[in-house]
Amino acid sequence: MEQICIRPMEEAQAAAVSALIGRVLLEVNIRDYPREALMEFVDYYSPERVASIPKSGGHSYVAMLGDELLACGSVVPVADRPGECIIQALFVRPDWEGRGVGRQLVETLEADPLFRAARRVAVSASLTSHEFYLKLGYRYQDGIKVCEDNDHYWMEKFNTSL
Repeated sequence: MEQICIRPMEEAQAAAVSALIGRVLLEVNIRDYPREALMEFVDYYSPERVASIPKSGGHSYVAMLGDELLACGSVVPVADRPGECIIQALFVRPDWEGRGVGRQLVETLEADPLFRAARRVAVSASLTSHEFYLKLGYRYQDGIKVCEDNDHYWMEKFNTSL
């Protein structure tokens, strides 16, 4: 049986990663958001945008089972806040939800040098995903559960070893 392999995204995978993000948005997040709002994110995470994350200093990863793309995620430095990073574009293929691949991907992001060097890592967690992040030790920003714009929660994790 093949093992799930989590590795840095290759630029040639940008279109497949973009398609995965669009699929997850329209199959999973559709439970919590209107289609029109999700289409804005589908457009935002174009192949060009996905490919630009590593080019702008972020580190993007993919979870693979052989040639099958299962999940993706990135850790990106916050330009105007030295010592801070953000988790972006963490998506798991719908048929792989609840099987541990998301957790493995977050563990990979948390082992990344950008993450380990940051004092604080934030994530804009969707209505669909905020409880997932809670299970992984992220907390609502400033300890207060606030649903901003009725569509996301700012969550954070601090590096206590720095």
